[in-house]
Amino acid sequence: MLRPDVWICEECDAVHQRVRLARRDLARCRRCGATLARGAFLTLDGQLAVALAAAVVFAIASLSPIVTLSLRGVTSEASLWQATQQTWAAGEHLVALLSAATAFVFPLAVIGLRLWVLLPLVWGRPPLGLARALRALRWVARWSMVEVFMLGILIALVKSAGVTDVVLGPGLFAYGVLTVLLTAMQASSLHTLWQRVPLPVPG
Repeated sequence: MLRPDVWICEECDAVHQRVRLARRDLARCRRCGATLARGAFLTLDGQLAVALAAAVVFAIASLSPIVTLSLRGVTSEASLWQATQQTWAAGEHLVALLSAATAFVFPLAVIGLRLWVLLPLVWGRPPLGLARALRALRWVARWSMVEVFMLGILIALVKSAGVTDVVLGPGLFAYGVLTVLLTAMQASSLHTLWQRVPLPVPG
């Protein structure tokens, strides 16, 4: 079970007492030297601004066409959900599920959990279930792979460019911006948010 009052090294499982980190501070494991925690380079207000921007961009990316293909007078637009539905209809159920999960479900969960935690903190109130939300956020962040989705799209576009006319849609650019925003959110260490979890009172 994760405890907010300690850090456990992910490399050697050494347990360290949690300390407060100032901005850009770095804590390392005394046993193996692995990074335990980083001080956030963004304030809570800055993290909230990034999360809100990510929510807006995510909506645009999910609902807008990613690409428009034209071949012999036939034009076809594809958003994320349209592409997922077509993949499912083609019988590639596992690929469709993985695409929907890594490009939609998990990024949405990352943004939603960030907002769940940050909005009350900025307003000066402790979030409900802060420790549980941070545990969930740490888990879903590992499966949010918008950058892999972007790479797959770019490879497909390069291959399609030789046989059809390709027009990049607003959804593709939105996903590019979303990749940057999610990376900025990931760089904002959760350890500064863990410091908001009340420590157990001794005795």
